[in-house]
Amino acid sequence: MSLPACPSPRVPTQHPSIPIQLADRPTWRGLVVPAITLRHRNGTPVLGEVDSDTVADCLIGQRCQLCDQGLEEVAVLMARPQDFVRGYVDEPAQHPWCATYTIRACPMLSGRLQRHRTSPRSARPCGDPRCQCASWNTTTPDAVIRAGQDADPWFSVRFSATDYTLRPSARGAPKGVSLRHLTRSKIRLVTPGRPSADDLAIIARLGLPWS
Repeated sequence: MSLPACPSPRVPTQHPSIPIQLADRPTWRGLVVPAITLRHRNGTPVLGEVDSDTVADCLIGQRCQLCDQGLEEVAVLMARPQDFVRGYVDEPAQHPWCATYTIRACPMLSGRLQRHRTSPRSARPCGDPRCQCASWNTTTPDAVIRAGQDADPWFSVRFSATDYTLRPSARGAPKGVSLRHLTRSKIRLVTPGRPSADDLAIIARLGLPWS
């Protein structure tokens, strides 16, 4: 199966408006700060990086990664081609309106970034000796692999919250939300990124939408 040329990403020119459902959420430089975002002691967020403990809490509690509220009838996951192969997404799901905002606000999902950063922002301590940032360890195997690499294609997966199933690790901790238990999901392309040959092969083999 051959794929057409990569579609052009839909790139916003300014910060998106904040939906009324998120009006009470904390913001940073005009953007809503996701609940799972890593934060310094003074509250300054490290956008683009996550607090693993909060991620686990949201996964187990079936809470939205953006607003921290419980998911309702419908939820949305953001997935890369390799996530469909391994069968789960390692970040929590979102409400549909939160996902719409995230797609517009996130530099990677909106197509504004063409490459991953070569080093994490959290690698730079803030200087406050009481802050835990000096001991942060966000150098995960996935982060090492993606450092400096081309942006991934991203897809949204809309599904019924009744199909919400966690993928456990060998020790029982949640690895993420299972994609293999979603019987009534709707998948759409969010941004094409700069797909590798492996990405394109997965997209073709699984018949993922590419327009």
